[in-house]
Amino acid sequence: MNVSLAKVDQEYSPARPVISQQLVHVDLRDERVQEVLERIRQVVISEYAGAEFVSYIGTDPLGIYLEVYTEGNNFDGILRILSERLGNLNIAAGVNVCVVPLIKRAVQAA
Repeated sequence: MNVSLAKVDQEYSPARPVISQQLVHVDLRDERVQEVLERIRQVVISEYAGAEFVSYIGTDPLGIYLEVYTEGNNFDGILRILSERLGNLNIAAGVNVCVVPLIKRAVQAA
């Protein structure tokens, strides 16, 4: 689900992600970013009702990361449903969107 970042040669605007050689600005409060994250959450919850989410800006690769915590090892299932139902979300968000399926810690410890 990753697409390489394109260089953006325009002035800074807080309304959308900006990436250039001199500046990187990604605002998790941006409504396009929030819409993409919400679409991912809704699709995952439709299959994995107990899923929990954490989102943040990451740098390797640069983009928005959404960790998805479920009860079991659902890595392939989560990526499959996202691919089937949502397509390329990087374009909608304007920046890489990296979904990271993980097992809930309470389940790991048991």
